[in-house]
Amino acid sequence: MKRLDFKCTLLTDVILNVKSASEGANSTLDFIPGNCFLGIVASQLYDQVTAQEALTLFHSKAVRYGDAHPSADGKRALRIPASFFYAKGDSINDACYIHHYIADAKNINAQNGTQAQLKQCRTGFYVMTETCGHEVAMDKSFALKSAYDRDERRSKDAAIYGYESLMKGAEMLFSVEIDDESLAQKVETALVGERRIGRSRTAQYGLVKIERCQCDEVESYPDETRVAIYADSRLIFLDENGLPTFVPTVKQLLGTEAKGEIRWEKSQVRTFQYAPWNYKRQCYDTDRCGMEKGSVIVVERVDKAYSGSATVGSYQNEGFGKVIFNPIFMTKGGENGKAKCKFSKPQDAITTEDKIESDSNLFKFLKSKDEKKQKDEDVYKNVNGWKGEKFFDGKESFASQWGAIRSIALRCHDDDKIQKEIQDYISHGVKSEDWYGPRKKALEDFMRDNKGNLWAAIINLASEMAKKCAKK
Repeated sequence: MKRLDFKCTLLTDVILNVKSASEGANSTLDFIPGNCFLGIVASQLYDQVTAQEALTLFHSKAVRYGDAHPSADGKRALRIPASFFYAKGDSINDACYIHHYIADAKNINAQNGTQAQLKQCRTGFYVMTETCGHEVAMDKSFALKSAYDRDERRSKDAAIYGYESLMKGAEMLFSVEIDDESLAQKVETALVGERRIGRSRTAQYGLVKIERCQCDEVESYPDETRVAIYADSRLIFLDENGLPTFVPTVKQLLGTEAKGEIRWEKSQVRTFQYAPWNYKRQCYDTDRCGMEKGSVIVVERVDKAYSGSATVGSYQNEGFGKVIFNPIFMTKGGENGKAKCKFSKPQDAITTEDKIESDSNLFKFLKSKDEKKQKDEDVYKNVNGWKGEKFFDGKESFASQWGAIRSIALRCHDDDKIQKEIQDYISHGVKSEDWYGPRKKALEDFMRDNKGNLWAAIINLASEMAKKCAKK
């Protein structure tokens, strides 16, 4: 078997609807399914290969196109396991518990010391090792669109709809496993380059760049008594009648010769269902019903130690069925099921250089607004806390002088010029005698302490002091 690793960079926003229905509210997937990459290869090779090669490449599990997950620092992230829980009111960063290791859920306390009510982790992708996990943010955007009236050559009335999409710039990793190594070069050539996926490919959506890379497998540990089967991708199982089932057997999970007992009370399984649209035949295919990515199935009394990864179930060519046995990040690290893995705040999946210019301008604008707000708060704090106010108590004659100082600040925007002209004003003329000793020093100290934002500081101080002096 040959495994090819790829990096998929979103050059534009990408729409991958959770449901195939075009009406009603819809949201986008937070990963790229493997059948998107199968479609890319099929669109280029289906008419160029023999019938046997087409069967191998697109209709059998001999070639398995994996799902693309967001990445950080060149590492592929995984959906948070459904068996991870944390105290309600806290976050996963505070403490995380593994469901099948919890002996007494009533004996778990939250950060405030009260008895914790556990909450299941369901969303988010994390780069995880045995001891640490970092969330990888997968940003989404939303846009309103209007249908086009070809007859009237304008927007169609009452035909507004919205698109949720994955934002451009994200880097995602996936792999393709090929049993027949002679087909590897054809698959690689068909995938590498700029390609289009998802909906509205003829509009501004769906452009991606695919290139070869290296991606390490997730580490796992062997356990001779229990195996925790983590669903890296979505899983679909069929019963003896060919119908979807949510209760697979041990043999379907571990192999035809495997033995063991599935402990459903210790497992955490989430499900999905959707009807895929077949563009070639212009109709819906059979409904896909199965277990959601991140589900965990616990099997005990196994006949041997299991570790590593495998592909199980049906529709493996479309990216379904990838599982990891006893992944290292599901190691118990404390009493009562506390996980050894410690989680931290999200890491952004989109780098600064990948952001479009309009976004950069928006970020600069928001940053400048935040800086201005902080400067204003500092000015108000300095004005309200000024110690020199006591030297002007009961002096009505200073109201006009504060008005003159304010006029100087309004006229001059340069800090050095403001400071020089105020120094000249309080040091010369008939009123200079009033600015002796502590009054003059207090104002000079205020101007020195607010250097860099002196214009706003003097205007606010002069306005406040003029009002206070006039009330005396």
